Amino acid sequence: MRALQSLVVRAMLWQLLLHSPASWGMLPTPQTATGRPAEQVDIGALQKLAQQEGASGQTSEAIRDYQRVLQTRPEWKEGWWNLGVLQYEVSQFAEARSTLQHVVEFAPDLAVAWSLLGLSEFETRNFTDALVHLEKAQSLGIKDDAEVERVSMYHLGLLLVRMGNFERASDLLLRGFAASQMSEQLKIALGLATLRIGLLPEEIDPSKEGLVLAAGSVASSGTEALSRFPTLLQNYPKVPYVHYAYGLSLAKAGREKEAIGLMREETSISDESPLPWIEISRLQLRLGLANEALAAAQKAVGRGPTNRAAHERLAAAFGSLGDTGRATSERGVADNLTVVQDSPEQRVILLYRNATAGEVPATNLKGDSELWNRAMQERSQGQYSASAGHLKEWLGQNPDNGTGWAVLGLNEFSLSEFGSALIHLDRGAQLGLSGSPQSLQSARYTFGILLIHTARFDQASDVLASALQAGPVDGKVEYALGLALLRRAELPGQQKQQEASLVSAAGKISSLLHTSQYDAAFLQFQQLIKENASAPFLHYAYGTALLAVSEFDQAAAQMQQERVISPTSELPCIRLASIALRQHNFAEAIAWSRRALLLSANSPEAHYLLGRASLELGDDATAVRELKTASRLSPASPEIHFNLAKAYARAKMPDKAEQERATFSQLNEAAEDQRIRRGDQSYVGPRDAVDVTTRPVQTAPSPSHPD
Repeated sequence: MRALQSLVVRAMLWQLLLHSPASWGMLPTPQTATGRPAEQVDIGALQKLAQQEGASGQTSEAIRDYQRVLQTRPEWKEGWWNLGVLQYEVSQFAEARSTLQHVVEFAPDLAVAWSLLGLSEFETRNFTDALVHLEKAQSLGIKDDAEVERVSMYHLGLLLVRMGNFERASDLLLRGFAASQMSEQLKIALGLATLRIGLLPEEIDPSKEGLVLAAGSVASSGTEALSRFPTLLQNYPKVPYVHYAYGLSLAKAGREKEAIGLMREETSISDESPLPWIEISRLQLRLGLANEALAAAQKAVGRGPTNRAAHERLAAAFGSLGDTGRATSERGVADNLTVVQDSPEQRVILLYRNATAGEVPATNLKGDSELWNRAMQERSQGQYSASAGHLKEWLGQNPDNGTGWAVLGLNEFSLSEFGSALIHLDRGAQLGLSGSPQSLQSARYTFGILLIHTARFDQASDVLASALQAGPVDGKVEYALGLALLRRAELPGQQKQQEASLVSAAGKISSLLHTSQYDAAFLQFQQLIKENASAPFLHYAYGTALLAVSEFDQAAAQMQQERVISPTSELPCIRLASIALRQHNFAEAIAWSRRALLLSANSPEAHYLLGRASLELGDDATAVRELKTASRLSPASPEIHFNLAKAYARAKMPDKAEQERATFSQLNEAAEDQRIRRGDQSYVGPRDAVDVTTRPVQTAPSPSHPD
């Protein structure tokens, strides 16, 4: 979230510098005894200089000069605000906290100031004050900037988790973020709340991150959660509160009897917890089973004598049975107990806490080297669990070493801990790795098949294509490319013989496409389609390749055939909209975009194409709306920001247009730097500067692998 914070705060700073509220106007320069202004020219000039430095990105100079002005003019409200924002932006959180305390004194109703104050306190680990001030910001309503509100909401959710208010944390995160906005960080936060783990994300044992992410992914999936809980339960049958979370979801859907069964299973895992018995009693009372509800409530009170909800359940059960005296007595007990939850359970914290969290020792080079060598030796001997354990210890001392995270991920892959393996290989890739070409190829292959397993096919194709460049073409890499081409969320080896032949042939075609051997690839496509005419996404893949060489009519024909084979997929409709846009058939592009959105309402590509086509037809309002939606769903796409800038300009909103141009320039420069750094010229479908649908919306760097 830090990158998001920085971008949002910079945007706010620009708005404040350009459009400062009149009520924050500069106060008169102090007078000397003679009645003449004291250093009027110098202070006035320094004041303007500080503003100019802040606006031009000279942050350290601006901070210095704001501080100098405020020593003489402490009444300058705008100066305090701008200084606090700048300090926050460059991670001077202790200083920002002190500065922003001045701001909330003179602007007590400014929610965004309370928010930045709370975020600064969070970063300095002053969690008690951070909770109070982020709560204050939420109560006031951060109307000035939706992104700041979401950043605050995320951190408030973490603090609620840490203090054990898991239900409110879940509600806050689910209310504040749509399923399409749920990043990995947010899912991990939601996973902590779902599994009732009173820790911050950085305090979690790396081996447990996959479990926490899996729980958060299910909890964030909305109406699909009920269908995804059984898989989570199958993978983690003995983990505390998985049955409980599934039971709550069933109860919410009105499936009380099934929910009671899940809660009973939870009682055997969480024997000392009153929570499942509270829910059992509530559900039994809903079903009219008053005697059973009473027995369950008594068990809840026995396990949680200070739990208010347990006593409320017992009071309700007594009341249902007509025992008004004991019902009244239990309500009195409940009223004298706190409304909030019990403290986080120590057994759960001990289960998940990273042993090195909060106590990173000083680096001992000899010890580090010995520990690293031991982990590598264990890995070479196939002792993956032992190697992973020693690597976690080593990473506690070297948390920024990408190589260590990658090897940990490879160990976890060997242990079939796929969720954690993907997290740690991705982390290693972002931090940077080193190794021999063979090791790099192996890591890219592993990362690629894990991405396929999670249905991130475009990113997987990029990663695997880079593995083809690391050495001799590896048959395993080529086969995995076939899975990505056919969009099959499976691991290699899970296919029957006939399916394996199809995947293998598709992999050979993908390899040809990534080396721009289109003629040979097209011949093989045609033969493969002749033999497998009804294979899902084969026509789509062929059409995408045809689009790369501007064979629009043939590409459209393939997409129409894919629509027949895959009627519930939005992808062929998106491609048809893209083709229509390229051929300047804007009304047709709008029609296909709308069909795609009926199949996938949160498709950034469909919203983008609808916005682009609307812009071409002069419907500026629709263009702005759809491109804003696409930008929210895919904030890292330069093309979307470029066209949103055009839409804002057409709609006579120059300030917003300028902001989008700046964002486009920043993202485009970063993407170009990454492409040059990776030297990646591999095929990922047709790429056109005006068509976001023919490139991955967000591309992560391919991983390297250590020796």
